[in-house]
Amino acid sequence: MLDALSKDEGGAVVLLCLAAVLILFLMAWLMFDGIIVSKDKIEVQASADMGAFSQGSVKARSMNMVAFTNVGKRSVVGVHSVYASMFFSYRQYVTDRIMECVNQLPQCDWDVAYENAELFLTELDNDFDAYTGNSDYYAADVRALHNYQNYITAITRWWGWSEAVTRAQRNGATFATSYPPPRTTQAPGPDLLGQVISEAGPGVGYNQSSMTDQLPVWPGRFDAMIEGMANNELWREHEHMAVNVDRHRSRSSLGAASDEVIDRGASFDGTMTEGLRYSRMAMSDGERSYAAPYVFHPLSIRSEADWLNWTSNIVITFRHEPEYFDHMRDRYRVPGVDYQHDSESMTGRMYRPSGFWGMARSEISFQGDGAPDIWTPAWTSRMRPVSLPGEFREQGSDLNTVFHSSLDRLMLSGIFHDNFVGSGAEMLDDLIYMERVTRGMGQTTIDGVSR
Repeated sequence: MLDALSKDEGGAVVLLCLAAVLILFLMAWLMFDGIIVSKDKIEVQASADMGAFSQGSVKARSMNMVAFTNVGKRSVVGVHSVYASMFFSYRQYVTDRIMECVNQLPQCDWDVAYENAELFLTELDNDFDAYTGNSDYYAADVRALHNYQNYITAITRWWGWSEAVTRAQRNGATFATSYPPPRTTQAPGPDLLGQVISEAGPGVGYNQSSMTDQLPVWPGRFDAMIEGMANNELWREHEHMAVNVDRHRSRSSLGAASDEVIDRGASFDGTMTEGLRYSRMAMSDGERSYAAPYVFHPLSIRSEADWLNWTSNIVITFRHEPEYFDHMRDRYRVPGVDYQHDSESMTGRMYRPSGFWGMARSEISFQGDGAPDIWTPAWTSRMRPVSLPGEFREQGSDLNTVFHSSLDRLMLSGIFHDNFVGSGAEMLDDLIYMERVTRGMGQTTIDGVSR
């Protein structure tokens, strides 16, 4: 009987089937875990993209509001200065008529000179005096516009940062921040950067950037207002300009309504500039004119690299998911340890991060005709590569500098997230991991990185 059983081959295939089922089960298990990890990694990257685009949108909106208020200032100044420029032009007209008679020129007409001189003095005592008193209303409007520009440019740095953080966290990130940071001062608390640098090993110091996040504009001089009007071909046909010139023509008499006076009063080669300078004095606090427009900051336009740095932001996100790199990694032991760190504890920790990192960059872009200007509200946000070829090199920076400058704000963002408790301390290994990674992303390896 035993001999018969030893020769019976029935059921041998069952063993092979069991082995195949076990292999398929392990493969399915691995694929399931891999899909979950991949999904979360994609979500973390999407959170970085969303945060970067949202921050760029905030900054583009602020640039458009600065441009709108610049145009508003120009309109108020234009309305205010038209009468003054026409008055000064008429003064020149009267002076010319009197000088013709004083010099006994053939075209002298004493009646015309006397009549216009009398009208000019009457207008000086009445209309011009009333106009001077009404300047306070124009000055108050321009001051309100100027205060709004100061407000919107000051708040945008934190508005944009908080928008990037909240959008990123709503899309799956636990921590998020942006570079350049809204401020350079270190956040309160322990020296986290020093601990990260120390535990990652020697090699770099506190190479933080002094760059802070801000719009590429600041208050200019009133001469920029004159240039903004003189260089605008549509200004002479502007609604406010045309209406006030026509009003002057219909309400004035004698030489004040002549084409000579009106053309000179509406010309930047005539007395229009003089009228604008009068508006500057009427709308000034003694030191600076509220009517001066915002202009591009000189440091933002020194070079192409400076412009890219001032008009873009890098958003860094982190999603704390320790379970994926706890029992999952214990299950498969992938990846293995490639080399030993000086510290035995660091060797194990270096290959056991507790989450995923994402990085994206956005910029504000001018969509108007020609070169970017601060008079046209045509700014929008768009995504762009993290580093264009040679960009960090020309800025004298690198990705490690970005990481160091963003670290404090990255941890600060955790207080906005429900899972912050405990996750901040647990992510130290991840910070050390990123420290070593960014050290390796030097000038020769960072070029062309899109995310």
